[in-house]
Amino acid sequence: MSKILSGWLIAPSASTMGPQIDQLYNLVLVITAVIFVLTEATLIYFCFHYRERAGRKADASHGSSTAEIIWTAIPAAIMITLGFMSQNLWAKLRQPTNFPEPEIVVRVMAEQWLWHFKYEGPDGEIEVQNDFHIPIGKVVRFEITAQDVIHGFYIPDLRINQDAVPGLTTSVWAQATRTGQFELRCTQFCGTNHYQMKGNLTVESPEEFQAWLKGAKAAAF
Repeated sequence: MSKILSGWLIAPSASTMGPQIDQLYNLVLVITAVIFVLTEATLIYFCFHYRERAGRKADASHGSSTAEIIWTAIPAAIMITLGFMSQNLWAKLRQPTNFPEPEIVVRVMAEQWLWHFKYEGPDGEIEVQNDFHIPIGKVVRFEITAQDVIHGFYIPDLRINQDAVPGLTTSVWAQATRTGQFELRCTQFCGTNHYQMKGNLTVESPEEFQAWLKGAKAAAF
């Protein structure tokens, strides 16, 4: 079953905050599915039960205040609860004052149609394009901006998504829990070559990351 649904379900998260995001997503998905099934089942029942029949007169109804209160109060309570849950999670992910102390800071610059990543290396600043690395288990803070138009910095497996806006620096953080190769996508239509706004993230051990930093520094000269 998992293989059949693999193309329809989101991939397992690869960050510490991923499970909390997935729980909220799955909760919204279940609530939506239940309401959809109940609504469609009621619609089908009404279509058959109240269909025109020979010798049966139409019966006009003015509704029920009790029913209206119930079907208004229940969705309102659900929306308020989800709002509080979303706000608490949002504050952890998007409010810089709530960020954990970063162990690595990566400055991200988006342009048509390229991603720039800057690190503070042992001998100065290191910059790479499109393909970048972070170590597993380390808190990484991304400081994101754009050179020309609005872009979207989105790494699905890490469950982070932040717009890159010209003239504005925004922040988001992640702590990877799984090594591997993960895709970076742009979620904003940024021009005719939007499809080229792709990148690749490599999550690796701290030792491998340090070796990659040294190699990136050497390749710059």
